[in-house]
Amino acid sequence: MKRNLILSAIALASAATMLTSVPAFAQASDKPITVVLAVELDSLDPCDTQPAQNGNIARGNLFESLTHVSPVDGKVEPLLAESWKQTSDLVWEFKLKKGVKFHDGTDFNAAAAAANIMRTQGGESYPGLACLNSGQIPDPVKAEVVDDETLKVTTTVVDPILPLRLSYVDIGDLASQTKPDKVLNPVGTGPYQFVSRKQGESVKLTRFDGYWGKAPQIKDVTYIYRKEPSVRASMVETGEAQIALSIQAQDATDDGRTVTFKDNRIFIMRPSTMKEPFVDPRVRQALSYAVDRDTLVPAILGVTGAPYYQMLGPQVNGYLSGYDDKGAFKYDPAKAKELIAAAKADGHAVETSFDIITRPDILPDGGELVQAIAQNLREVGLNPNIMSMENTAWREFLRQPFPPEEPATLQMISHDNTSGDASFSYPKYITCKGINSAICNPELDKLVADAEVASGDKRTDLYQQASGLLLKEAGMIGIAEQIRLIMLAEGVHYQPNPLSGLEIRIADVTLDD
Repeated sequence: MKRNLILSAIALASAATMLTSVPAFAQASDKPITVVLAVELDSLDPCDTQPAQNGNIARGNLFESLTHVSPVDGKVEPLLAESWKQTSDLVWEFKLKKGVKFHDGTDFNAAAAAANIMRTQGGESYPGLACLNSGQIPDPVKAEVVDDETLKVTTTVVDPILPLRLSYVDIGDLASQTKPDKVLNPVGTGPYQFVSRKQGESVKLTRFDGYWGKAPQIKDVTYIYRKEPSVRASMVETGEAQIALSIQAQDATDDGRTVTFKDNRIFIMRPSTMKEPFVDPRVRQALSYAVDRDTLVPAILGVTGAPYYQMLGPQVNGYLSGYDDKGAFKYDPAKAKELIAAAKADGHAVETSFDIITRPDILPDGGELVQAIAQNLREVGLNPNIMSMENTAWREFLRQPFPPEEPATLQMISHDNTSGDASFSYPKYITCKGINSAICNPELDKLVADAEVASGDKRTDLYQQASGLLLKEAGMIGIAEQIRLIMLAEGVHYQPNPLSGLEIRIADVTLDD
């Protein structure tokens, strides 16, 4: 039985022990592969690669950035930038890699890098562009050309991790970066170039023979979309696809072709704290007490999830070690009812109904888990309604500004932070002006602001203080740590890493002869 996997290869062993061996040398091949994804991409623009549905196709394939986060140790590594240095508190200088070409044959240079950095931020020059990567640069920076191979970046505040932030600025060709509209025919520097897109059906890429780095083995790759995890898995089994992302444990194989990874991805509930019934923090704490994670998560998610109580994973500097064991608001329905009653006695409209905002692909078996959570909430006297919607509609509920007439919501979010630094989560999710924030606490804002300009142990301490206050306020409520599954066809080799939830580099995939 495929469920033997639970007792064998993928039961939280290290990924290395579960992977089939990768050939030491891979000859160039004309064999195409098909990758089946859960969700269709939203955009092919280089400034929209942060969401996984876009990044899985574009990041590391079509586009590259100046810097890259090592999936091994989390350190910032050179990519299109050879080196960098901070010349003053607000000024950085980057030396760029020589001889890099875009897919259209034009040169990568400082002008292209500067244009991408400025465009990703949006601003007056790009009204209405709404780049999805813009949140990774919370304070404006100015990028300027020194010469073709030297880039100057000036920050408006002290930013000790600017090289890390620029790993989220993917680089498109200079011509596209001067236009106010989103890119439909992307041109990057990556190992693959764009061929075509059929809306609702597929995206095709082909190997870029002018790539500056090591040539990938695989020539052509087609991405298709299937919502059902079991369908994605069966397509690999039948040979219709060679790689399937986000499969369920019951569809996994126990022959080494199903591989696992963690990417610091946490399944979270976000209450809208400005609207009843969630105005009083006691009601928000009750949400956590009401959910029986220890029963629901193993029963529904199996090996693809573990009970969790925080927003950040253990590799992020805002993580609170020991909190899940000692300080968490663990399952206690009586305590939840007591807190709700106390809030009601103080005049809060705790009976107000609210919408649970979710989407079918939020995580494998996510629909069943959300239904079980809703039932737990009803059992303590709350009144949820489940609204499951496609990704585009779901995102409209995620981002500020929230319409005044909109009812209270409890949004289900699958959030990952592969950078290791809380600045890629907290400013946009828990500050008053954060684009994805539904909480406003001046004390939280100050802790985050102070952490943003600090470094080393002080930075970690401030983020951990913010984490403690966030947990007390129950502004973001962790439910499960996710463990991801990828299925490979026979003869296909890929070693996942903590970045695989956002980018699957086809150059890292090899085939048997």
